[in-house]
Amino acid sequence: MKVPAFVPWSLPAAVGLATGVLLRAVGVPWWVLGLMGVGGWRWITVPWAVWLVVTVPLGYGRYALWESRPDPLDGRYGETVTLSGWSDGRILRLEEPRGARVVLSPRGVAPAGLVTVRGELAVPAGKRNPGGFDYRGYLRRRGVGGQLYVDEVLEADVRSGLKARLRLGVTRGLPPPQAALMEAMTLGVRDELGELRDAFAASGLAHLLALSGLHVGILMAALGWALRPLGLGRYPLMLVFVVGFIILVGPSPSVLRAGMMVAVVLLSLWLGAGRIEPWPALALAAFLTLLWQPAWIFDLSFQLSYLAVAGLLLFTGPLTSRLLGPKLYALPWWSWRKAVAASAVASVSAQALSLPLVASTFGSVPLVSPLVNVLAVPLAGLLVPLGFVAGLLGLLWSPLAGVLNAVTSVLAGWLIALATSTAGLLSLPWGEVSRLGYAYYAVALLGLFLTVRGLLKPWRGLLILCVAIVASTVSVPEKRPPEIVFLDVGQGDSTLIRLPGRREILIDGGGTPFGDFDVGARTVLPALRALGVDELELVIATHADADHIEGLASVLEGVPVRELIIGVPEGGRPVFDSLMRAAEAQRVPVREVLRGEIVVLGDARLDILNPPRKPYATSNDNSVAFVLYYRQQARALLMGDLSDRVEADLVFPQVDIVLAGHHGSNASTSQRLLEATQPEIVVISSGENRYGHPHPELLSRIEASGARTLFTRQAGAVRLPL
Repeated sequence: MKVPAFVPWSLPAAVGLATGVLLRAVGVPWWVLGLMGVGGWRWITVPWAVWLVVTVPLGYGRYALWESRPDPLDGRYGETVTLSGWSDGRILRLEEPRGARVVLSPRGVAPAGLVTVRGELAVPAGKRNPGGFDYRGYLRRRGVGGQLYVDEVLEADVRSGLKARLRLGVTRGLPPPQAALMEAMTLGVRDELGELRDAFAASGLAHLLALSGLHVGILMAALGWALRPLGLGRYPLMLVFVVGFIILVGPSPSVLRAGMMVAVVLLSLWLGAGRIEPWPALALAAFLTLLWQPAWIFDLSFQLSYLAVAGLLLFTGPLTSRLLGPKLYALPWWSWRKAVAASAVASVSAQALSLPLVASTFGSVPLVSPLVNVLAVPLAGLLVPLGFVAGLLGLLWSPLAGVLNAVTSVLAGWLIALATSTAGLLSLPWGEVSRLGYAYYAVALLGLFLTVRGLLKPWRGLLILCVAIVASTVSVPEKRPPEIVFLDVGQGDSTLIRLPGRREILIDGGGTPFGDFDVGARTVLPALRALGVDELELVIATHADADHIEGLASVLEGVPVRELIIGVPEGGRPVFDSLMRAAEAQRVPVREVLRGEIVVLGDARLDILNPPRKPYATSNDNSVAFVLYYRQQARALLMGDLSDRVEADLVFPQVDIVLAGHHGSNASTSQRLLEATQPEIVVISSGENRYGHPHPELLSRIEASGARTLFTRQAGAVRLPL
């Protein structure tokens, strides 16, 4: 591989360090590094060889050290503990053991300052479902070990830090939505965003809510303009500001990347070395970041931040010169036509490399994002410095911040209106992207890159693009066996049956009777998208308890559904009425089923065991219960929350899988049922609860029957072939 002589050391150093981290992470033995070095030496130039020989082992060893860090809280998980330390309202830095950190739940339970709290210390949840978020990995990469579910705040010495005082100025006089937006865009505080988070994500503006290079760049441009009269003297002041800003908002991967790149440029200008090229600055930021936190290479924020900048550097210049044409390109910078065109090109370039990652992670691609960003980014360019100035004015005299925020409120309102009005507009739903999908996208992107660089004729680049699209379309998908997936929705039920021919049935959607967490939108829908479910043939609502059907309203709004099946209508119950309104709004046919009916779907059929024609007195006993037959064989029994009183009225065939009734209650899944069904596996879908589920006596019955018990509470989603 020929490497230009002018490529500085930071690029091979960053590549080598990242390679070493990845090799260690995938479990490559250390002695393989030597073989790779001997075999690869002849293919690379000497400068690269020198840096790779040094930095690949450095990255390998650095990640090994990170992996082997002891957990100072080990041995205390699952216990009720009393902890003291400094709280910022979300993270508690402990006095003992010194340096350990835990995340406080629920958010905001303790004030900022020195606090003493008591609660249960738990290991944070990992990735529990397909398409789910690995909260444990996210916290561990940021040096946070455990999660403390706080029962009581014993002592609190409330101390308002600089960030808290700045927040008062930033939000002074603003309505709640505008205040939440400005806190996020200025200080990185996103606690109060609520539905704004979803609206900005659906419109392709989520990057405006997460502090990134855009925000740092806007602030530095405004500060540089304000300090222009100081000449060279402005650079050390700007360096101090960059460091202070990173400390203030916290060193997230995107903020640290932007801050380090800006710092390198400022230092170079201050020392009279001229403006450093962006590629070396980007590589140096990556090298130093991974040297400090090697696990960040697996962090979504790190990946999106570096891919966005790399896309800008690779595509913005060539696309601008080729698409805008010489006449438009020659217009002055203040020309609105040039500004709009350049903004659209920059937005497309920034998303070029990260598009499949965004689609795979968030489950959709907002097609109007480049156009929306043309309007949104200039608004953000005004709001970020206005918010920061308001925060500084609030330190002096808060009414001054209120005066400035009269303007901020209007501009922030425009940005919110833009996000909400374009949310979901021309959005393309997507599932998890496979390795082969990434490969096809890379081929298409390579063709585009070579074309815009003038290295390929346009028709050849178009041919490469078409080949990649056709290949991805006609590729034989991985043959998957029919399966049943018991999603982990906490203390609730949600089960997906996947049949050949992309036919899927969803039974229940979970819910949070004592909270406002939308399980349907946050857990079930991402799982469906990750599994490639683009349509549901059937959705079954077993009965009108919130922990079963509350999430289904969001499912009906997010995925096309051909038919909704219910048992006994329970009008007047809020969750049932909400589901019926969602079905009506989405024009989903609703069908009531009763004992003895049969529902046929391809090679599968559902034999309805309950509810009877004359309903029972309780909602649980009126649950829709059925046996799933696949290719004429009874495979699974799902019972909702049926009690053993109703089980006594029913006849059960022998099945492979039983979903325990009522989340493992002792009043369900009776001895008679287990003897009749003789299951190989019993699944218990439950979470943290105060009901004692699963009951020890039930577990004893299952063990005595010879069946194996699987728990969503322990394993997360349980996937079983039919």
